[in-house]
Amino acid sequence: MADLSRLRDKRFNGYLRVRLPHELDTEVETIIAAYMHASTSVRQKMADSIDVRTAGVFSAYGQRMASTAVRTQSVGPLKRGLVSVSLAEGRLNQPYDNLFVLAALNDAATLIGSTLEIVLADVARVLPQTGLTAIQKFNQRQDRDKTLESMGLRTTGSGRTFLYE
Repeated sequence: MADLSRLRDKRFNGYLRVRLPHELDTEVETIIAAYMHASTSVRQKMADSIDVRTAGVFSAYGQRMASTAVRTQSVGPLKRGLVSVSLAEGRLNQPYDNLFVLAALNDAATLIGSTLEIVLADVARVLPQTGLTAIQKFNQRQDRDKTLESMGLRTTGSGRTFLYE
């Protein structure tokens, strides 16, 4: 089982605002990959061990992966982002915090020529039920209720400098 305690390190303070890409992304990615390739019972144990601090890192990673997906025009970061958001769901101090991230992931999917629904279908089997349900509920919203603007987000830069803020 992956060591989630690494995500509680003070190096992750302000993680969302750290330059992109960053070595911290690799640490989170290692844990996400271990989770995705683990057995059902190990995935459940990992999900059960997530605390508020770790959930915050996973949620931030999800938004960072939305930016990365647009920068690289790749669906892989979106998949990892959805997994991380699903792991954070239900464990954040502010339950609506993941909505911002889902808006970014949704927008990124569109910008790279896909949809949130298609990306979700690729990872749904490994998501904790709470996270899967939350993402599905978000995806069922009216289009106007899942835009960046409706969530108070915006984009900056383009190409290799593209970023969701």
